[in-house]
Amino acid sequence: MTSLHGLPDPDTDPDLAHLIDLLAMLPGPTEDREFWNAVQAQTWPATPGTELEYIYEKMAAIWRVTRNRDPQTISYLAKYLLFFFSGDKPRLWKILNRVTSWDFSLRDDDAGRWWAQDVCDTAWALYVRYSHDGDDRWQEKWRYQDSWLEWLPNSDNLD
Repeated sequence: MTSLHGLPDPDTDPDLAHLIDLLAMLPGPTEDREFWNAVQAQTWPATPGTELEYIYEKMAAIWRVTRNRDPQTISYLAKYLLFFFSGDKPRLWKILNRVTSWDFSLRDDDAGRWWAQDVCDTAWALYVRYSHDGDDRWQEKWRYQDSWLEWLPNSDNLD
């Protein structure tokens, strides 16, 4: 099912459902402060006394998305998931492995790496899908770019 703007309905979007399943693997903010301190430290060095303020503020979007699945809230969450969990961060994967490999045991930090990659792939898809809030700017940007014509091998044969 799609919305008026051709976007998938967030209530039935399988990517959003998958992202919420992945996020459910993480501990809550009071459940494991050590975990969140470690994630914060791998992403954004905090000033003393505000260790968890920033990450909690941004990750609270998880709660907002579960209650209000509007495109702006989804793209906001996706953007910050990419900020916190993307990139080549073996220390972060090790931290994530603590909470993602509870059902099986792995030698390295594979579960943490897989989780981060899956979250980032899914977050990126959702960010691209919902960040434009229904306008056609992604398509319109390139529709009338005549400068592309000079790159075509036979620009005389265009429709």
